[in-house]
Amino acid sequence: MTNEVVIVEAARSPLTQRQMYGRTSCELTVEKLLDVTVNGLLQRTKIDEDVVTTLVTVGDGAASRRYAESWRNVFDHIDLHETISSTSAVRLASEAINDDPRRVVLVAGAVGGHSLHEPGRPAGQPTPPGADLWSITRKKQGDFAFASHRRARECALSGDFRREIIPLEVHLDHEMTEFIASDELRQVPEPGGALTPAGAPASNGGAGHDCHPPHQSARAASGACALVLTSAARADDLGLHPRGRLVGVEMLFDIPLTNVSVSQLESVRSYLRALEVPLNRIDQFEVPEEVAVTPLIWLEQFRLNPYMLNPRGGALAFGHLGGLEGIRCVTTMLSALEDTGGTYGVVATSDPEGSGVLLVECLNSP
Repeated sequence: MTNEVVIVEAARSPLTQRQMYGRTSCELTVEKLLDVTVNGLLQRTKIDEDVVTTLVTVGDGAASRRYAESWRNVFDHIDLHETISSTSAVRLASEAINDDPRRVVLVAGAVGGHSLHEPGRPAGQPTPPGADLWSITRKKQGDFAFASHRRARECALSGDFRREIIPLEVHLDHEMTEFIASDELRQVPEPGGALTPAGAPASNGGAGHDCHPPHQSARAASGACALVLTSAARADDLGLHPRGRLVGVEMLFDIPLTNVSVSQLESVRSYLRALEVPLNRIDQFEVPEEVAVTPLIWLEQFRLNPYMLNPRGGALAFGHLGGLEGIRCVTTMLSALEDTGGTYGVVATSDPEGSGVLLVECLNSP
């Protein structure tokens, strides 16, 4: 037994690119979305709420504070922390567990589909200084966006997301209830203008949508995500079987990833080598898709197999969760590594406060 930081469980809600699942009169507020996701996560792990010692919230600040205080009202022993990014949240959790290996940390957050882009900034325009973007044409960006949609839809139809999603029960009125257990995935025409065959579902369980060209920048999404972390020793004491080990978490840049120069990306290689997990041992990469050019730069600079990067789609398909996107990526990546027998996965994060890297080792690979 060791005091290594482990990820006991990871889960998320269905994601939608409509405001709160398109129900303006729905009772599903951001706090409710967060509460349903966290309760579902704890039920899956069979962890009692009073075992949680620390709550770290990410995302919508006001909603997160109200949700955190609801915990404090019941459990006065709990430590509350508020962050604005996935990297900060996971690093804070890791530091808390290293200080006290008996801590059980819940990292959770939700967003309600706010705009991703600053006023006046054109959506989808890459700005990495020093990058040779001549080879990354608009056609390549459009093709990548389509591939993201296609991968996500294929995985949705095959049930690959079922394990990571906590279903939602939405009461429309006194007589009708909608059971949401899938993401909203929009149809897009294939490259060259071919449309999806008639009769093909627009999402794995959602209503149909008209076909639109794939956007080269992600739409804002609504959704919630949660992780439970603790030490390996504490997990053993509680009879828990962790899904992953947190090998490292670091904020590498003080700017969003879309502004990082190609030369600066070399620090990612250096960081992985310092953790004794070089690039050639990584089985999967999750890279932000706020704009399509970012993952294309990673593919080019790191000479990656396209099927290793965002293999189940990314924010171009699901919508982007802002500062919570990194937690969503960890959740999706763990399931993918388990299904494919992979060991190591990297999540690159991009937030207004900076860009980071999370390195995770999957513990449930066959």
